[in-house]
Amino acid sequence: MFEFQKTKVYQEAIKLIADLTDNLDREHNPILCKKIEEESFSITSNLAKGLLNINSGNENSYMNKCTESMMGLSALIDVAKEYKELNPKQITKLSKALASLKDHLSNFKKRQKRILILSGTVGQGHMSAANAIKDAIHHCYGYDYTVEIVDIMELISSTMNSITKTYYDSTTKYAPSLYKLWHENAGKNNQVMKLLNQVTYPFALTKIKKLLEDKKPDIIVSTFPIWDYIVADIWKKSRKDAKLISVITDSIKIHNVYTLGEIDFHIVANKESKQTLLNMDVNENKIKVLGFPVKLAFQKTINREDVLTSLGLNPKKLTVLFLPTAQSYRKNQQIVQTIIKDKRNPNIIIITGRDSKNKPRLEKLTENTNAKVIGWTEKMAEFIKASDLIVTKAGGATTMECIAAQKPMVITSIIPGPEEGNVEFIKTYNLGRVSESMESFAEDFNYVASNLKMFAKNLKEASNPDASIKIAEFINDLLEAESYEAPIYRREIEIKTLS
Repeated sequence: MFEFQKTKVYQEAIKLIADLTDNLDREHNPILCKKIEEESFSITSNLAKGLLNINSGNENSYMNKCTESMMGLSALIDVAKEYKELNPKQITKLSKALASLKDHLSNFKKRQKRILILSGTVGQGHMSAANAIKDAIHHCYGYDYTVEIVDIMELISSTMNSITKTYYDSTTKYAPSLYKLWHENAGKNNQVMKLLNQVTYPFALTKIKKLLEDKKPDIIVSTFPIWDYIVADIWKKSRKDAKLISVITDSIKIHNVYTLGEIDFHIVANKESKQTLLNMDVNENKIKVLGFPVKLAFQKTINREDVLTSLGLNPKKLTVLFLPTAQSYRKNQQIVQTIIKDKRNPNIIIITGRDSKNKPRLEKLTENTNAKVIGWTEKMAEFIKASDLIVTKAGGATTMECIAAQKPMVITSIIPGPEEGNVEFIKTYNLGRVSESMESFAEDFNYVASNLKMFAKNLKEASNPDASIKIAEFINDLLEAESYEAPIYRREIEIKTLS
């Protein structure tokens, strides 16, 4: 089903047309019936085109045609009444439905709820979660909602964002102990992150105010917690009954920054993460265990044979997906050579992403082997689902995608701090092996490849591929609640020192 078909006004139109056409006597008055069917088709087709163009601003002409067709249909209903094609009860029912549809259509843009998702590109998990939620909302509710993702770091300061990303990428790859030190110190003392928010507040105030005034969100969802503190403060001063949801992309070991802002609800991946928040004195009523939002593609079935054949690989062989990120080429080289030498002679799919240096090197390394090296791809879900096991680092999005697809992992590197909880989850539920060194990698790889059925059972119990749908439904429930009033925006927000 296309997204526009999930929109309430479209479903209302389809129901009206079905109720009308089901009660017509086509043999008695075929000309009238044909005219009604033509106007009905015009309504649904123009409404569909209007909805499909809603985000481009070109919907008005289609919506006007739709309104004209409704006026024509209204006149035809009067004719049907005169010729007694429809009884009085049917006429009353259809007239009310048509009036409701006209009202819904004329006020459609005004009634569209606006969802603002704040995220960041420091680490891939935050933006991955944001996109999964956006897609799920449109999948469930069509165009009843407009959903926009904003990089909050880039909004506040593009220079700071660039420096932060460079620091994150370099320290996690080449100096993980330094990153761990920063992460732990910031986590132990809430005042570190609070001070950062306080210092930034005067500079961020105008930008965040303008964002809220421009977007006029009905609800804010954050998948990137660093600025939740000041966003919550400004947001709750600008709107009556404001709601701010934090989607926590950490698992089990959750950084204190997630608890600093005045958050209405925390969405976590699992019960262990909920317990962590409880230990941090977060109100239990504010914690929702809905899972980590992964792409909708992880809910779809694939034809494994077709996927592997299209890559020139033998579907009958053990297939390994290797994601060589956040580690040196030397280590990637050792991992690939170990897999190539495995007695099962497996297929290897290697996804290098945007790493332009790694791809040609790994292509040369894997010449004349059962390997396919791929750069950037939108088919990650397809490749994960087509593989038998995944060799990867312990990234939040990646590990949760593997679990959603029920694929065991061999973890080859861990970013200290944010990824340690993912490793703990994998070990607790025996969803793969964590390779502590290259010396143990061959043994860990062999163990996972030799015990796929055992891992499959464990992964089936831990898998939660529809988490993004659950989150979308939760957001919808909040917005549909009668207590959630229309937005009230204030023109001025005082700058106050945060305590």
